[in-house]
Amino acid sequence: NYTADEAEEEAEAEAFAEARFASIERAFAAAKAKGVQSSTRLVKELRALFMAGTFEVELIDDSLLVWEVALHDWAFDPSSPLSKDLEALSEAAGDLVPLILRVHFSADFPFSPPLVYVARPTVRSEYVFDGALCMEMLVDWQPQYGNVESMLVQISAFLAHSGARVETACKGEAAAAGADGEAAATAARDSARRAYEKLKAFHDKKGWASAGGR
Repeated sequence: NYTADEAEEEAEAEAFAEARFASIERAFAAAKAKGVQSSTRLVKELRALFMAGTFEVELIDDSLLVWEVALHDWAFDPSSPLSKDLEALSEAAGDLVPLILRVHFSADFPFSPPLVYVARPTVRSEYVFDGALCMEMLVDWQPQYGNVESMLVQISAFLAHSGARVETACKGEAAAAGADGEAAATAARDSARRAYEKLKAFHDKKGWASAGGR
């Protein structure tokens, strides 16, 4: 027999799942109406992620092309500084504080690369530049990298083993509603895009092994 608390938790979980799938349906309908070539592929990837339950994904403004992925401390190697930093932040906040990745997909994904960057909290590492990751698969994208769950697993491993540390978790870093929040999100996206352009130019010239890239 369920206790009242268990029944409430189950009802909340069902409502959460229903809301997520409703968001997918709205996003898919809007993308199809706009003729977005990658819409069917992205819905397939989203459903696979939701069914696996490995990562928490939210669509921004019900857009199939813009995701936020929450990576909690347990998504990383527990011995890594990043995992310990997130665990400490969560304990201090009295709530779970994940690392948030923002992912912008192209209309022809996986043939064009996604733009993936750390949105919040601020993370410092010699392999992270304005949120962009100096990671070969993201800088020198190939269509065969298009399994999103596999990509996220590799990003989690990369961050854990890159010496990444949380620098700050200011309240102001959370995406806020309104013009200021939209402006900040646009600025973060543009900064990450410029960082990837510089990383690609550098590694096109120097290669990866000799330059210490991952």
